[in-house]
Amino acid sequence: MTMSSSRIDFNEPIPQMIERLKSEHRSFDSKLAEIQGSIINNDIVHATEIVRGMIDKVTHHAVEEEARLMRVIMQKAKNESLESIKIMQEHNWVMDFFKNELEAIENRINSETDSKSYADNIQQSKKELNEFITNLRSHFSEEELIVFPLVLKADLL
Repeated sequence: MTMSSSRIDFNEPIPQMIERLKSEHRSFDSKLAEIQGSIINNDIVHATEIVRGMIDKVTHHAVEEEARLMRVIMQKAKNESLESIKIMQEHNWVMDFFKNELEAIENRINSETDSKSYADNIQQSKKELNEFITNLRSHFSEEELIVFPLVLKADLL
């Protein structure tokens, strides 16, 4: 990621930003579909490589949401902020997955074990990756149904 793309544009109009964030959700969702395809094909190594490739963009996306969107909500719609705060706090488990779970999956599938243990490791890894996909998609939906409309409403106040 280049330095300019990692900066937050505090001058970007909120409605434009919301549309861009939704577009990023679609882009991330297509990566999640790729991960699912790898899981179905028992290619856990490739699935983890795709996840690892998403880390910087997803992290920047989350930082932008917290820095810009929550500022608008807290300044202009604080009394309606509770649900949005809870949704933004979900970024913590995403970052935890990137920092801890992903490495645990990679270590598990790269460990030298007997075939039964290896099969168990693959099943456990598939389960954890599928949970990540489901939870991230749910998170995107919550943002688009709850956070984004509140930000757009608050931006007009």
